[in-house]
Amino acid sequence: MCRFKNWHQNENGYIIQCEDCRHFQVSFGTSMLTFDEAQFEGFTRLVSVRKADHVLMHNPNCKCIILPTPCSQIHLILSENELMSLYELIQAADTEIKTQQLLNFFN
Repeated sequence: MCRFKNWHQNENGYIIQCEDCRHFQVSFGTSMLTFDEAQFEGFTRLVSVRKADHVLMHNPNCKCIILPTPCSQIHLILSENELMSLYELIQAADTEIKTQQLLNFFN
């Protein structure tokens, strides 16, 4: 049975990590994705790149942004608003993770 560390949660979802197997669960909207550590880092980079490269549209609620997942048959399709919310969720969790890593380094 997994013992989860809650890295961050908000009204849109959460990011947790199993303290034993080190896998992450990213819950966002109606989707829940499971990543190993390398996949989570890659997904974090992907979301950051998509946010940075995205050209604003006239309708920020139009679902037109596609994000691949580790399962080649499943993709997330998000609006600009949802991409921003996912980005904020991931960045908050990433800040917590990096802070904990720094604290562990000094202990």
